[in-house]
Amino acid sequence: MTTEKKSNTVGIVLTGCAVVFILGLAITCGGIYYLIQNGANLAKTGLTNMAQGALVQIIDESLLPEDQKIGMKAEINRVAEGVKSDEISLEQLGSIVENMAESPAFTAIPVEVVRYAYLEPSGLSEEEKEDATKQLQRVMHGLFEGMIEENELDPAMDKIADKDNNDQYQFKEKVTDEELRGFIAECKKLADEKEIPDENFEVDLTAELKKAIDSVLIGPVDEGLPLEEEEEVILEEEILEPVVEEAVSE
Repeated sequence: MTTEKKSNTVGIVLTGCAVVFILGLAITCGGIYYLIQNGANLAKTGLTNMAQGALVQIIDESLLPEDQKIGMKAEINRVAEGVKSDEISLEQLGSIVENMAESPAFTAIPVEVVRYAYLEPSGLSEEEKEDATKQLQRVMHGLFEGMIEENELDPAMDKIADKDNNDQYQFKEKVTDEELRGFIAECKKLADEKEIPDENFEVDLTAELKKAIDSVLIGPVDEGLPLEEEEEVILEEEILEPVVEEAVSE
């Protein structure tokens, strides 16, 4: 059986990161600064709307799970609306972009997309799909924890993708079951070489995106606290801060 890719999902995802990065640069460059000085927020709002719409479309067209799409779009919209209302500064936006680019979770996106774009609709048996899912999770674990470098995936990528003129991988429009088996075999080989545990590993892309944003807007999250407790601590700090300031002034 041959699995036909519904859309250039990985290319779309990478383009999405580029859109955010370009937005951050464009807004802060001299030309845009001149526009903002002379007609102001219209330029910033227009660019933000354009990037916001492009990113939402990118997420909608991806083959990521629906719950991840909803969560990621909510975070993108939160940042865009914050920029437009001046609640998020251009400097903060640049830091958010840097956090996203450096997050290991986003390095693992192509592996997650392979799972939904190629593996699930393939002709592999249920047993093969179950094992393949486990091998992909092991690779994602390795990428996330820094045990696997992105270029170490090249032997696996060669099975299902071709390099373009810029030496970047582009997934094949059609991938046969044998090519997919070859990809999974290379993933297993790499995971074994890195001694990555044979266990389930899921990456919550929405949570990682939120972390990249919140670390700029409210400070680094304490990994030792559950999200609910972290939010309670932040709320307590916001309540106590004015009280402390008033006591000091007295």
